[in-house]
Amino acid sequence: MSMTTDPRYLAFTLIEAGQKPFLPLDRAVDDAALSLERLSQKNRGLCHAIVFGVFRHRGRIDQLIGHCSKLAFDRIDPKVKTILRLGVFQIVFLDRVPDFAAIDTSIELAKAICGKKASGFINAVLRNISRSHKKIALPCLDKNLPGHLAAAFSIPSWLGKRWAARYGKEKTLTLAGALMDLPPLTLRVNPRKNSREELIANFERAGIKSQITRFSPLGLQVRTPGIAIPDLPGFNEGLFQIQDEAAQLAVQVLAPKPCENILDACAGLGTKTCHMALEMGNKGNITANDTGERKAERLNTEAKRLNIDIIRTTHVDMAKAGFNDFSSYFDRVLVDAPCTGLGVLARNPDSRWKRKPNDLIRMAALQQKILNGSANLVKPGGVLVYAVCSCEPEETTQVIQRFLDKRKDFSPDPSGFEARLPFFCESGIKTFYKTTFPDHLEMDGFFIARMRRNRKN
Repeated sequence: MSMTTDPRYLAFTLIEAGQKPFLPLDRAVDDAALSLERLSQKNRGLCHAIVFGVFRHRGRIDQLIGHCSKLAFDRIDPKVKTILRLGVFQIVFLDRVPDFAAIDTSIELAKAICGKKASGFINAVLRNISRSHKKIALPCLDKNLPGHLAAAFSIPSWLGKRWAARYGKEKTLTLAGALMDLPPLTLRVNPRKNSREELIANFERAGIKSQITRFSPLGLQVRTPGIAIPDLPGFNEGLFQIQDEAAQLAVQVLAPKPCENILDACAGLGTKTCHMALEMGNKGNITANDTGERKAERLNTEAKRLNIDIIRTTHVDMAKAGFNDFSSYFDRVLVDAPCTGLGVLARNPDSRWKRKPNDLIRMAALQQKILNGSANLVKPGGVLVYAVCSCEPEETTQVIQRFLDKRKDFSPDPSGFEARLPFFCESGIKTFYKTTFPDHLEMDGFFIARMRRNRKN
């Protein structure tokens, strides 16, 4: 088998790419689409399993390598370390690959990438792990909670200590365990083309099980595993769009209406932008702003699939935005700000190993600038919604509190929040924001806040 059609070699290249600080794993996978298409369906599945499995279980994998290597873990060459991780994952977590096959293919991979000497080292470590991994205990839960969280749930030590101090041991363990689960495939029906009931029936005819989401009136969770998104019935016809339920609720809180003028300040790939357009019945104007032109191309392709034509794209840096960057004020503005993504570690396992404590401070400062710049574009009486896929106070409640302390022209909007998401509002308690945690409700960790610009006297 040549390297171009070897699923383990491609897995190696994707893991190496996904470890780069500013390259998300899903972007690396997208960039390798042509290489993945050359693989058979079976090998493509093996490649995906290895790549995402290595990131998801890296804590335990690294513990085993450190225990079974005569060379100190920090002294192992990075490429050798990647091959070891690839091999250990197959030995420990992939039942369909025999140990001897995992070892032999890792040795051949090492010979091609690192040389003969490295292959001998890899052979010794993997054979040691194959013999002894079931006997190597996790760090003691009571004596070393951060170490246990790192090895058992791939929660970096700094984050484990942080959560333990904030939530306590039991909730931290529950949260960490939930992040090891594969998140459900959730979609949002396109009401311009079909109802949720019609889509469920369409899936049933194809032998696909699904169930409605708990809160979103348009959401559906696919319960039949192993189906590629483009292969779902109705995808090409634009009958639905993939979107987690928490993200759907952010647009529900914004509550866009037909014929309004709306800004999606950090549109990204435009999933929420398209959601807004459908809520508006494709009537009005939406400005989808993001600094990446490549994202705009994908947004336009997605809008075309969904039969939407009211979106225009711009490329303004909202942290530096001024009045002259846009032609008008907006009725509603959504700020789905860039963040650490610590609420979606189950969906993006590579983020576990890229985030550092100072990222929270850095991202919060950026979020503050983007929120303030976006707020200047909300017309008096208009709605401003702030959202991030994080549950950390620095990026959520603290950002909002600092904003409201500074911007006396904005007020919390608890009545608007309750009108859109009444099920999240405790009886007798007026709130204008909500945090969803990934250990319950089967949705991402997410924060949503709704505010309104005061009308001028």
